[in-house]
Amino acid sequence: MNYPQQIISFVLDTIFPVVCLGCGSFSTTNRKNYLCKSCLRLIPIKKDLECIGCKKNSPLGKTCLECRNEYKSLDNLLVVTDYKNPLLEKAIKVFKYRFVSDMAKPLSHLVKKYITWLAKNKNFNLAADNPVIIPIPLHPRRLNWRGFNQAEIIAQSLGNSIQQNIQTNILIRTKQSRAQADIKEKDQRLDNPKKKFQVINTSITKNKTIILIDDICTTGATLNECARILKEVGAKKVIGFVIARG
Repeated sequence: MNYPQQIISFVLDTIFPVVCLGCGSFSTTNRKNYLCKSCLRLIPIKKDLECIGCKKNSPLGKTCLECRNEYKSLDNLLVVTDYKNPLLEKAIKVFKYRFVSDMAKPLSHLVKKYITWLAKNKNFNLAADNPVIIPIPLHPRRLNWRGFNQAEIIAQSLGNSIQQNIQTNILIRTKQSRAQADIKEKDQRLDNPKKKFQVINTSITKNKTIILIDDICTTGATLNECARILKEVGAKKVIGFVIARG
């Protein structure tokens, strides 16, 4: 968080003390707690694994054959929880649009819960292939405005959970694009991320499994575009991993 945002955060915390987004209870510790344990339990993990394109059930979220023409670069999509849950939707918006990086703690809890479920119920260990974890980057101007990259925070949570380092010096955003949430037409959303990313370090990704991290997947265009350029420089497999699907 940059200095102006620290000032704003301090003022807001003084005027509006931190309360749980669910029940409204005040935090009983010095840590900012935007979701109490009871309310956090009201956000279940998503147990339906689905194709990124058609959203039909698919083993381990694999991109189905019918959607391969449109999403030919992303191999799997893993979604931690359901965006339709009102409490989760509120938490994501606070995290992303009100610049509250402290929302990372409850979201990290959901990430850990989800990967434990994958290993136990689907026999899918995300660390098995020694993957490279890469967060979707923000443009430097947007990063400076927000103060943190929410995808990087989620990536760090996943990395800690499966004991893998994250890589933030491989993929960069070269052009600032319109936020996907501001675009209504699907065709425009699919085109929006194209030619706006670049791989600057190819030695780490060659013949590797990549886990691409973002907070929300809408059309999947950003994940697919980043997967495309990573595969162009030699990545073996690309898995998308997001908190929710919009």
